[in-house]
Amino acid sequence: MHILGLCNGSINGNSEILLKAALKAATATDSSISVSWIHVPSVVLPRQHLPFRDDPSMVPYRDDGKKQASSKREPDDREAVFKAIMDADAIIIASPVYSHQPAGTLKALVDAILGPYADVSMAYDLKRRQENGDESVKDLKVDPRDFKPRVAGFIAIAGSNPTFPEQWTMALPTMQTCIYPIHSRVVDQVVLAGYASPGAVLADSGTALGRAELLGRRIASQLGKPYDEAQYLGPEESGSCPYCHLLKIEFREGNNVVCIVCGANGILELGPEGNIRPKWEEDSTASCLTLKGKLQHRYDIRDKISLEQPKLASISSAFAKWKSLEFPRVTLPSFQENITGRL
Repeated sequence: MHILGLCNGSINGNSEILLKAALKAATATDSSISVSWIHVPSVVLPRQHLPFRDDPSMVPYRDDGKKQASSKREPDDREAVFKAIMDADAIIIASPVYSHQPAGTLKALVDAILGPYADVSMAYDLKRRQENGDESVKDLKVDPRDFKPRVAGFIAIAGSNPTFPEQWTMALPTMQTCIYPIHSRVVDQVVLAGYASPGAVLADSGTALGRAELLGRRIASQLGKPYDEAQYLGPEESGSCPYCHLLKIEFREGNNVVCIVCGANGILELGPEGNIRPKWEEDSTASCLTLKGKLQHRYDIRDKISLEQPKLASISSAFAKWKSLEFPRVTLPSFQENITGRL
């Protein structure tokens, strides 16, 4: 079993220290567990790049730029990072909190290689169609890694004191959205607050290190378990969503609410102690963390594209008009270079 760590902070910073603490604790539980890690801000992503995977069934092919002949090609780490993630049995993400959420380098990486490029619902749907004898897909290959049981854990490090939780409201929700396409069961998640200086996590009598080590052990304890058997072992508030284990709600009409993180539906109820809390739907077909929810979204996008395609030919002249409309663009030094693979 292999655990991959994703450090989204500065080199030798608090995120790296706590990630290493979690990985070290995980390996201490079982000598057969191997680990590796990636420093996310160091990952090279081509700028304004062509799609990572040229597959119109996943993302409609973008062709909104001019192809320029050049012998120079930008460095591109996407395939290597994608392979590391898909090969892993567990993923631990450690990130500082910037402006209420993880540093943007994490989201940039996810948008470049995960999301629709790694949505396992496509593999499950393809497998179902093949088992049902669909001749149109009989020769298509399914990546066995799409069905690999995976677990995940998150460590967010905030500079603000624990008395100001409004400063990290989107930290864990954003981390959740990073790994849901690969259908990983989140085992533990925590925000460690009050560490504003590099190395501060080493100056609190072991509290932060101890919590990171606990997360590592919890991850190790659930390795290899199927999604529906792996257990969530982390903290949660009363009324938390049973799928993402966070209490982040959006109010809808009447007493209806929806989980902001994963989309599960619920209804507000008055509890026995007079507290109003959500009652969440069971076996959700809306939560993006469930396979049913993933498939529903896949079918929705597929149907939307099929409805749009016949209309696109009729707007070709309007599209050309907008493409030809020019405004002064700020000149950036880096874009004076002629590099292949860029739109």
